[in-house]
Amino acid sequence: MNQRAMKKTSSNEYWISLAQKASVVSGVFSLIVAGFLVFNYISAQTGLPEKELLYSQRMAEQKALLDQNPKDEAVIQEVRRLDLQLRQTYFYRLFFSERGKYLLLGGVLISLVSLQIASALRNPPRKPRHPIDPALETQMRKRSGAAVGAMGAILLGGLFVLASTSRNDLASQTLTPPESADNATASEPDYASWDEIRKNWPTFRGPGGLGVSAFTSVPDSWDEASGENVLWKTPIPLPGHNSPIVWGDRIFLTGGDDTEKVVYCFSLETGEILWQDRMDDPPSTGGEEIRVFEDNGWATSTMACDGHRVYAIFANGMAAGYDLTGKKLWSKNLGAPDSSYGYASSLTAYHDLMLIQYDQAQAEDQKSVLYALQGQTGEVAWQVPRPVANSWTSPIVVDTGEGEQLITVSEPWIIAYNPASGEELWKAKLMGTDLAPSPVYANGIAYVIQPNDSVFAIRTDGKGDVTRTHVAWTASGFIPDICSPLTNGELIFLLSTYGTMTCLDAKTGEFVWEEDIEDSFMTSPSLVGEWVYLFSETGKLYRVKASREFEVTNTGSLDDRFLASPAFLDGKIVVRGEFNLYCLGRKQ
Repeated sequence: MNQRAMKKTSSNEYWISLAQKASVVSGVFSLIVAGFLVFNYISAQTGLPEKELLYSQRMAEQKALLDQNPKDEAVIQEVRRLDLQLRQTYFYRLFFSERGKYLLLGGVLISLVSLQIASALRNPPRKPRHPIDPALETQMRKRSGAAVGAMGAILLGGLFVLASTSRNDLASQTLTPPESADNATASEPDYASWDEIRKNWPTFRGPGGLGVSAFTSVPDSWDEASGENVLWKTPIPLPGHNSPIVWGDRIFLTGGDDTEKVVYCFSLETGEILWQDRMDDPPSTGGEEIRVFEDNGWATSTMACDGHRVYAIFANGMAAGYDLTGKKLWSKNLGAPDSSYGYASSLTAYHDLMLIQYDQAQAEDQKSVLYALQGQTGEVAWQVPRPVANSWTSPIVVDTGEGEQLITVSEPWIIAYNPASGEELWKAKLMGTDLAPSPVYANGIAYVIQPNDSVFAIRTDGKGDVTRTHVAWTASGFIPDICSPLTNGELIFLLSTYGTMTCLDAKTGEFVWEEDIEDSFMTSPSLVGEWVYLFSETGKLYRVKASREFEVTNTGSLDDRFLASPAFLDGKIVVRGEFNLYCLGRKQ
């Protein structure tokens, strides 16, 4: 071999070695990136990592302390520190999730290109004068083939992770506009106070979900034909059985059909639509088409408001958060609900959290989940699996005097949670199937309906399984099938769809009276001062005296069909009919 040929061979060997080393380095790098992406994916599937969960729980505890003493500078500083830690963790995970995809792809491409370069240098187009040893060439080809196969496996694995993440990772499905960053300070809570909540109607059945009005100035009679006390009437573009909620001068509700689902905001003063937003359908997952029960529809779940934002959810599993001006803060696909009649539980809010009772299928299927989403971003603050079947009840958040509780009802468990953390507080195994009425609470007792069978009174000061220890009383008779119960603390009122109204003693469950109102009802009763307001399916108002002596008057009529419960405000009532939205009040 002459000197020139030796130099050429040495040069080729150098570049081949360099290309092989580059392939190995980029391959190892790709493996590391893929490992981190897999870890990110598994963490999202199984909940928050331990450290992040700890920070979240400590944040909830500090915010509770801040509620008690808003001027405590030490608590304020701790909230700010924890908030910074949570945000840094969140944005790091978001950054890596987005950039990691490109790093993985880049690493794999560099590795493959390096292998190709090495292969080309070993096998130039022209036959070399001094051929490579056949044994060595065979060995190099085997190594090259193995490396290409390994890189292909890495690429396929990375693509699998990315595809799985896009379908199943609840956190990554949150679409948050970049301008929706939270600008609230720790010293100014990013949610309404209880006093503000009582002045509005922010959830299904109002403050606390109890159906009790803070005002007695609402009208007690009206007539659509003559226009008496009907301030305005506005057509609703799309159907829906959800009840209107009200905050300030704005009314919020949803409507939907097979082709579109829309969030609406109406003016309380004029009834005009101030803004609306069409919710995109979730991406197809190749599964069965979502179907809803005809009497349920696509827009049955009532919205919720925390004073700064409003939240909506539809029967296809799409949820979203908006500020009060209509700017969409985020949207999220919870996955198609497995529910025999279609998803219908209403939302509620706790501080700046949106709470979703997402019950599905049967208890043994282990599909039911309770979610708490951050109001500003839609990110999961906490989530807990629920050992229950699908239901159509709505959760309530109440202050028991010994702490706040989120009370839920499904088959077979009534379960109370800490709304700040999702910690289970107590549970009672009492419930059967087809649950629609939501619970109510008063004086340390939660009242729960088993349709057409029983009403249970459960003391809320227990821990763990209280089935045998904390049921104060049980009553049977004409028990509602759809309408939720109502209590003023002394009496409890039950209304069936076929018009039978029953009054029980709230402390003992003893029978007080039972009367037939001779009308049909789908809306739940509401308490205004000393009167129980009943809106019949046929558009009539009945007022029943909330006392131990039955007294009823029929003082209102509207030409519509009513399935949604009304909202009671200072001097006004907002009622949703099948076709129109009404505002009732005394005309000046």
